[in-house]
Amino acid sequence: MSNYDQNNGFDNSQFDSETSAFGVENVTKKSKGKKAALIGGISAAVVVGGGAAAYAFSDTVKNQVKLRLSKPEKYYAWVTEKNSETLGEMLSESYKKRLDNMKKGQELDLSVYYEANDNVKDLIIDEIFGGRGDDEEEKQVIDIIRNTDKYALSANLASKKGNMKTSVGLDLDDERIVSFDVAGNTDEMDYFFRIPELKEKWLGFDASGVEDQLGDAGMKEIIDAYKDILKDPGSFLSPEDLETEVNRYTGVWSRFVDEVKLEKSEEIDICDITVKYTVATVELNDKDMDKLELEFLKELKSDKIIKNIVTDKLDIVDEDEFEESIQDEIDSVKEDLDDNEYDKETLVTIDTYIDATGTIRGFNFATEDAELFMALGKDGDSIRGEMKATDEDGENPFTVKLSAEENGKKYSGDITFTYSKYSYSDDDKVTKEAVLKFDDFEVVDEEKGYVNGDVAINIPDVDPIDIALSSDGKKQDVNFALRIEGTDYGKVGFTYGIKYGTDVDVPDKGDALMLDENSIKNFKLDEYVTEDELSGFFKDILKKVGFSDKFVDEYASDITDSVFDEVDSEFGDYDDDDFDWDSDDDDFDWDSDDDDDWDWDSDDDDDDFGSSSYKFDPDDFKYEDYKKYMTEEEFEEYVDEMKKYYEELEKKAS
Repeated sequence: MSNYDQNNGFDNSQFDSETSAFGVENVTKKSKGKKAALIGGISAAVVVGGGAAAYAFSDTVKNQVKLRLSKPEKYYAWVTEKNSETLGEMLSESYKKRLDNMKKGQELDLSVYYEANDNVKDLIIDEIFGGRGDDEEEKQVIDIIRNTDKYALSANLASKKGNMKTSVGLDLDDERIVSFDVAGNTDEMDYFFRIPELKEKWLGFDASGVEDQLGDAGMKEIIDAYKDILKDPGSFLSPEDLETEVNRYTGVWSRFVDEVKLEKSEEIDICDITVKYTVATVELNDKDMDKLELEFLKELKSDKIIKNIVTDKLDIVDEDEFEESIQDEIDSVKEDLDDNEYDKETLVTIDTYIDATGTIRGFNFATEDAELFMALGKDGDSIRGEMKATDEDGENPFTVKLSAEENGKKYSGDITFTYSKYSYSDDDKVTKEAVLKFDDFEVVDEEKGYVNGDVAINIPDVDPIDIALSSDGKKQDVNFALRIEGTDYGKVGFTYGIKYGTDVDVPDKGDALMLDENSIKNFKLDEYVTEDELSGFFKDILKKVGFSDKFVDEYASDITDSVFDEVDSEFGDYDDDDFDWDSDDDDFDWDSDDDDDWDWDSDDDDDDFGSSSYKFDPDDFKYEDYKKYMTEEEFEEYVDEMKKYYEELEKKAS
């Protein structure tokens, strides 16, 4: 809708003057004839050429010519198609860039981090240890909490033509503690796993057998389509196809509308500014809606792009089924139209706001009992945007207002969300307002999503949130202070960086311990790693975390024994009888002829709820006991909901 250009900004200028005609006065003196003719010819060429160039290069001039010389319906169709083409080109170009980057290979470095302060450390120690350690072991843990300032979960994700590789790691104070790597080839259905600090060798799983089973279940086409999309998304839907589809279905609308009312230079209020837009009004009744549906169905039936995706690439239905199903819908709509039992009253009125360049800047949708207004405009350096809903009582259930000032390529301002909410304490609707403020917001890299700026979020009954956005052009950092009831509990943030043109190598199956759906049943952990290797791995982790040698050996041994027992029991005992939920043995058989299950009856002393005599009493709940966790209004809502719940429960019990 905005079609905003970062370099040129918005242009709301209007051409209010009438088109002028210029000519050359005839000169009759013979001695000056040739000179006058030459001057006249040059002047004519300049005027005509300049006019043609202006028409060719100025959207404003084009719009004014179309507006003044075309019928309202023709002008509206031209505006709709012009904006559709712009949108189609923009989406197609963006999609093409993404496809090109995927072919080159792309890599994402991501880190989510938390920086703890003394408030948090004291709180954790108080909650777990009562503020102090009673023995040497507890004191060791307290020291680790005291000495660790930053916790981070980091990941590197790379992909290229169906190959992918991911590494996820835990970092303490920017030191890598442990990692987990995953790699895969979606074409061959080979997947690999490892913990590099434990063992460089990969543990692989050949999922081709699982793929065959899914193929036997009728999912082969979907799996093949999934592979094709990962390897080459453009073969599934090309950028040109995407642009064609946008223009195709917008064209249905522009061709359908045959009656348009135009109001030129209408004043439209957007927040605190007033702009002049051409307003194109279209009214639709019940019959118009069915006619429009019919036109869309006809276009869909002849849409070879969608038909090819559904019938060939996804193989959901064949071509005959595709066309027959749409034809059935077409016939159904035609029957309704033939009956001609329609109310002629207008169901919806659509106002389209068009600026001086022919760019659509907003809409207003109005029905008999509701209205939705949305528009964007600019006055000098002031940019305003507004979305507003109006109900049948003339009230606004919600509004969204954008107010920003442009300074070069930076923007400062706020977005205000206003909404109505029922208050149990007031027994009436109250208006709430949330505000997002931004200062010096600028786009550093549009393609990668890198931006700079400071953002403040103010939400009713919630502590303010101040977010810092910063980018050096290589990565993006987003962080904010964690503040609860006025107390600072450290900083939370994340960083990410995107690279293009990376190769992704999948591990060689010959260098990995490969498993499949059959061999995994008998897998033992010592086939891949020894107890000594696993114990050494846990010792390294415990030392990095900060445990002393005195505790490391004991902890590492206990953890190693536990892991071996758990893994071997999970994989070694796996067979086809594990999931037979029958009633002839001692699994969870929910029958009523023995005493081995949880029988929820009321004729014995079981701990069931059948004989409960509990009665809910709102007076048992006091806000003082809950004020740390919720506002008073939220507490009242909570008690009211609990009361309704128990009333319903008592009805069902009776």
